[in-house]
Amino acid sequence: TSSNSNNNNRATTTNVGFLSFLGVTAVNSAASMLKDKFYATQFSASSSATKVVPLVTYGLWGLRDCMVIGSSFVLPDIVSEFIEKQGSIPKKNALQISQVFCPVVTQLFVTPVQILGLDFYNRPMASLRERFQFQCTHFSPIVVARIGRIAPAYSIGGVGNTYFRNAWREYLLLRKQQQQQPTYHRQQSSSYCAVS
Repeated sequence: TSSNSNNNNRATTTNVGFLSFLGVTAVNSAASMLKDKFYATQFSASSSATKVVPLVTYGLWGLRDCMVIGSSFVLPDIVSEFIEKQGSIPKKNALQISQVFCPVVTQLFVTPVQILGLDFYNRPMASLRERFQFQCTHFSPIVVARIGRIAPAYSIGGVGNTYFRNAWREYLLLRKQQQQQPTYHRQQSSSYCAVS
């Protein structure tokens, strides 16, 4: 019975996490792509770049957004379980570690996707070698800028969000228990009087 309950809780948590991932990704990705389209068309590195953003660029930006949101909301739960088991670290601490590091480390993989999307817009006919050289030239400053933007919002923000959410839930549970206690005591005293 206990294992069934744990499995049900894990399934519910997974479903909620996946639904949150889809919802946040849809909103974030739409807003982010509008912003990226504006920046790409207004600050294009190439004067010959077309004003129409190619589908491959949109696809890469969508992949980037899925990676960012996944690393911030889904991956920390998965990684924290591994850290907790392998490192014998308390669950709360394991989650905090994964919330801080997952979004930051993911930027090492997200940045090439971001650069490639912009490169397809600016230089649609570039060769594979030219794209690789472009990645090597621009990777370091862009990854530093992305970490500087992501860390406060998703790493520190993720830990803070979890802390305040849990504190609020505990407050609501305590308040509910306090509201139910007088009813329980009245029932106990009335049953005591009935027995005597």
